[in-house]
Amino acid sequence: MKIAFFTLGCKVNQYETDLMMKKFVDAGYDICDFKEKADIYVINSCSVTNLSTRKTRQYLSRAKKMNGIVVLAGCYAQEISEDEKLQNVDIIIGNQEKNDIVQIVEEYMKKNAKKVEYKVSKIGEIKRFIQEDSLKSGREIRESIKIEDGCNNFCSYCIIPYVRGRVRSRSLEEIITEVKSLVKSGVGEVVLVGIEIASYGKDLNDTNLTLIDVIEEVSKVEGLKRIRLGSIEPRVLTEENIIRMSKVKILCPHFHISVQSLDNAVLKRMNRKYTREDIFNITGNIRKYFNDPAFTCDIIVGFPGETDEEFKNTIEGVKRVDFYEVHAFKYSKRKWTVAAKMENQVDGNVAQARSEELIALAEKLKNKYMTNQISKKTNILVESQSNGYAHGYTPNYIMTKVKTNECLIGKEIEVILEKVEDEGMSATIVEK
Repeated sequence: MKIAFFTLGCKVNQYETDLMMKKFVDAGYDICDFKEKADIYVINSCSVTNLSTRKTRQYLSRAKKMNGIVVLAGCYAQEISEDEKLQNVDIIIGNQEKNDIVQIVEEYMKKNAKKVEYKVSKIGEIKRFIQEDSLKSGREIRESIKIEDGCNNFCSYCIIPYVRGRVRSRSLEEIITEVKSLVKSGVGEVVLVGIEIASYGKDLNDTNLTLIDVIEEVSKVEGLKRIRLGSIEPRVLTEENIIRMSKVKILCPHFHISVQSLDNAVLKRMNRKYTREDIFNITGNIRKYFNDPAFTCDIIVGFPGETDEEFKNTIEGVKRVDFYEVHAFKYSKRKWTVAAKMENQVDGNVAQARSEELIALAEKLKNKYMTNQISKKTNILVESQSNGYAHGYTPNYIMTKVKTNECLIGKEIEVILEKVEDEGMSATIVEK
């Protein structure tokens, strides 16, 4: 039987999709493209914003038109109740039920059921990391590794603690075992991801393990070329931790910091536990201990009550940090959250204008960062080749292409960056 997948949202979702794919392949199914005719369609959903839930419903509709069994999995599934009349879906499974997806789908097919099957756990009651399988091989040179799930922060705008549950850390032994298997299969770079990786270890009462310990231990895996971090909360980036990380030679100097705003009043309303000054100090310390780091971030504009002056503070802060990339999001009202009930909701047209201003600034900053890289010597880990070019990322996350007829996939090569092109740069290989 053929099965197709479509993934929305974060790298954790993509990792979980890869794991579900493996389960179906192990059970004898064939994976096909989502646009092809399949017997089963799985949409691994996101519910961070209204846009993501709207996209989820759109893909459910597309899948249903193909006349296969349609499975809704993930965060949006976790958000809806059993008695909601959701169209274009046959099976609804929550985040924890992803572990049992093959069994759930096959039982549904045996019953030849006509009504929607609803299998969603109360995620907040799950107290430990449960993942009975792991990736034994990678599909790409760069693969994500899920090291934790859940979040305890309860930011005032965020639905994630309600659909992902509380922090649950994966055992260090399981993480290392999976990394070793992936490296053995040809993976050169692993990205440590989770819903809130900065909180790794907080639930492991019998240990003192932290994210920094995970980074250090993963770096010891023989044959691994690079470690990259997923989105990270600022509070873990103390000077002591930055110093420890700087000593891990294969850790990429690329930090995607979950900033959200650079105005202190907005940060307080968001229930974020840091200030703009903290972000300036953190990025300053990283620049002190890392060579040429790249900073990327998420920023929410149009948060309830955000004034022109508060938005101006964020713009000025973004310029001061000199980010390489900024992902701009318009505030999205989400059920169960404190912010949804706040007064002074920002007009949609105002939020749109602020988003456009921030995106325009982000484009300038990215071009500036890459322009400053011209003539610098660095390396890329080649991930793909086509049309006479090898493509890969620098340690500071610049997509780079080099002209070559030699097969270099999986190899780390030294290059000189030469020109800014579209979303990345072109380079030449340093001759040995």
